[in-house]
Amino acid sequence: MVIPLKKTTKEGEPYHRRAEIEDMLNELDGLSPEQLVERLMCTQHPMPFEIFIYYLRHNETGLAAKHLKPIFTTFYSRLEVALRKTVSEEWLDHAVSIREEIAEQVIEMIAKDRNSHEDKMYYWETNFNHALANLRKDVLKKLGPTCETDPLINSEPLTYESDSGEDIRSEVDIAVTDFINPNPSKLDDAAFRLCLMDAINELPEDERRAVCLLLQGIQIESQDPDVMTIATALDCTDRTVRNRLNRAYKKLRVVLQAEEL
Repeated sequence: MVIPLKKTTKEGEPYHRRAEIEDMLNELDGLSPEQLVERLMCTQHPMPFEIFIYYLRHNETGLAAKHLKPIFTTFYSRLEVALRKTVSEEWLDHAVSIREEIAEQVIEMIAKDRNSHEDKMYYWETNFNHALANLRKDVLKKLGPTCETDPLINSEPLTYESDSGEDIRSEVDIAVTDFINPNPSKLDDAAFRLCLMDAINELPEDERRAVCLLLQGIQIESQDPDVMTIATALDCTDRTVRNRLNRAYKKLRVVLQAEEL
C-alpha cells in the first residue's frame, strides 16, 4: 500500500501527490525489492524525482540497505546532472561548491525526514522541481553569484530610489520589455528572476550570449568605435545580433508565458 502524505492544509485536508505519481507508486508497489531497484535504475525510461524521494524518505517501505544504496546512487547522479544545468560554471563563480551545498542540503533533509515522524519534505514528493528551484534560490542568496557572472545582475542595481519610490532602471526596462511584456516589475520577483535565468541558460549558446550581453546594458551597435557593443563582443554584424535576439525572444516568451499559467 502506498504511504499517504501526513501533511495537511490549514483546513485539515491532506496534501496529495500528482495523479501520475500516485499511479506510478501503485504500480511499483507490486514489485519485489529487486525489481523495484531495477526499474528505478532504468535510464531509458527514467522515473520522476518524486518517486525517488518517496522511497528514500519513507522508512515504512521496508527496503533494506542493499536496495536503498543503488536507489540513492541513481538519485544522486540525476540530481547532479539537474544541478549542472542550472548552476553552471559558465554563469556562476564557485558553481561546483554551490552545487555541492544544494545537494548536501537535499540529502540531509532526506536523512532527517527518514529518521523522524515529521513530514517536512512532503512538497518534494508533490513538486520536486519547484522545491529544488526554491532551495537553489536560497543557496544562491547565501553563496551568491557575482555581478559579472549572473546575466540578470549588473554592476548597478536593477532598481533605483526615485522621488516616487523604487523604480526599474531604464536600461533594464528597455532590455527586457520585448520578452516579458511591458511589465518589468516582474524582475523584482525572485521566483520570476530564477525562471528567467533558467530559460536563458537553456538557449543555444549564440542566443544566450547575445541576451546576456544585452541584459548587462551593452548596446547592439554604436557609431563610436571606442564603445563596446554586442556585435563587437561576438564578432558579428548588428543584423546577426538582432536575428539571434529575435530567436531568443520567441523561445523565452513561450517558456515565461507557460510559467504564468
